[in-house]
Amino acid sequence: MSRKRSSKVNSMDVARLAGVSIAAVSRTFTPGSSVSPKMAEKVRKAADQLSYVPNSLASSLITRRTNIVALMLPNLVNQVYSALLSEASLRLEENNKQLLLFTPLNDSDFDRTLQRMLEYQVDAIVISAASISSRMAALCLGRDVPVVMLGRHMPSLSVHSVRGNAEDGGITAAKLLISGGGKRFGIISGSQTFTTMLERQQAILRYLSVIKNIENVAIADGKLTYEGGYQAALEIMSGEDRPDSIFCLTDIMALGAMDAIRYNLNLRIPEDVALIGFDDIPESAHESYGLTTIRTPVRRMIHHMMNLIAPETPLDPPQTIMIDAELVIRSSTRLAVNNSGLDS
Repeated sequence: MSRKRSSKVNSMDVARLAGVSIAAVSRTFTPGSSVSPKMAEKVRKAADQLSYVPNSLASSLITRRTNIVALMLPNLVNQVYSALLSEASLRLEENNKQLLLFTPLNDSDFDRTLQRMLEYQVDAIVISAASISSRMAALCLGRDVPVVMLGRHMPSLSVHSVRGNAEDGGITAAKLLISGGGKRFGIISGSQTFTTMLERQQAILRYLSVIKNIENVAIADGKLTYEGGYQAALEIMSGEDRPDSIFCLTDIMALGAMDAIRYNLNLRIPEDVALIGFDDIPESAHESYGLTTIRTPVRRMIHHMMNLIAPETPLDPPQTIMIDAELVIRSSTRLAVNNSGLDS
């Protein structure tokens, strides 16, 4: 015998059983609303009897807020993005908001993904390591939907931005490798379409040129992967005047580079080659690596993100928040030597 689907219980049914108004039912299930403990207990008891579950979508038609925040990440392979997702989920849950995750297939898919986000009537959009067009940014703002860029800045767009100070991080890394006696330098880079990556590299090159008059820096593309970092290290170290110090613009590339240098080239770290990364992913702290790195301040970034997507925060003018670099020294870099020029 087939089972018939029962009709859904609504707030009117709960109000009738509890002997209260529909507004009282609504207030009981709306976080932060004013309702007496006695009233709330009566409503919840009736709701339990009827197996009632509040309809958030129906409530949103009245409040004009869905409490849904959309997050766009390029992938979850990079542990920085995984950390951003984890921290954002936690903070949003604490504030009675839901996270809706989108992962575009490629760069050309960003605008289409943003259009899909808006179709869900989200209250805010957070984008990490992706590009959007000025047309889509204007569409979001026209619908009073705040947009926050995490980890990058696009000056041409009128949207909020929260990121680590990439220039400060690059200079800090350069000072450290120079202070450890570095004379010949290499950079394992990534996609130059990411403003953070570009700013890190430019800051390093500028500091080496101005402070130490070093113009010849070996650069290879590590493709933002462990395997890419491994191959880029072999490429950089194959020249006649191979580097004694290498900047890896992400930690995951640095881990690949360290394994290539130690196990393929049989060189010592940091005695023969010193390395520094960026991000401070969990593996960087493992004893087998001990990677010195510039930490990506995930928790602080999400803290500022939460403030920027709050209803009371104005969309205009857009705010740009930069967080100072945080150096984490481990065993992959050499100790400072005298006359290093660290304070230059």
